[in-house]
Amino acid sequence: MHEEFIPIVLFLVVGAITIVALIMRYYKRQLESQEIIAAIEKGVDVKFPEKKQNRLLPGLIWTFSGIVMTLAMARVVPEDAPAGIWIWGLVPVAVGASFLIVYKLQDSKEESSED
Repeated sequence: MHEEFIPIVLFLVVGAITIVALIMRYYKRQLESQEIIAAIEKGVDVKFPEKKQNRLLPGLIWTFSGIVMTLAMARVVPEDAPAGIWIWGLVPVAVGASFLIVYKLQDSKEESSED
């Protein structure tokens, strides 16, 4: 009945989740900055922790989200839609693959530097 709203609702939900996650990250960083500034004002020696970026989790999330989106769009898109529109689901698969490649390269680089 209202099958044309499924992709629209899907993108709106994903967008809303992304916006909420970014806002939460912003407030977390703001709180950390305030704590560091307060410690500096008190004269405490502040050591900034090294942040090692883990690329495995985002890579897996992007890859599998892209696969699901590709399959869903191939199944849900109406017959009168332009042919091959489902291929846009491969964009997040490519982003995820790039994250996983960088993760693997960093992992092998760290192993070679330990030897």
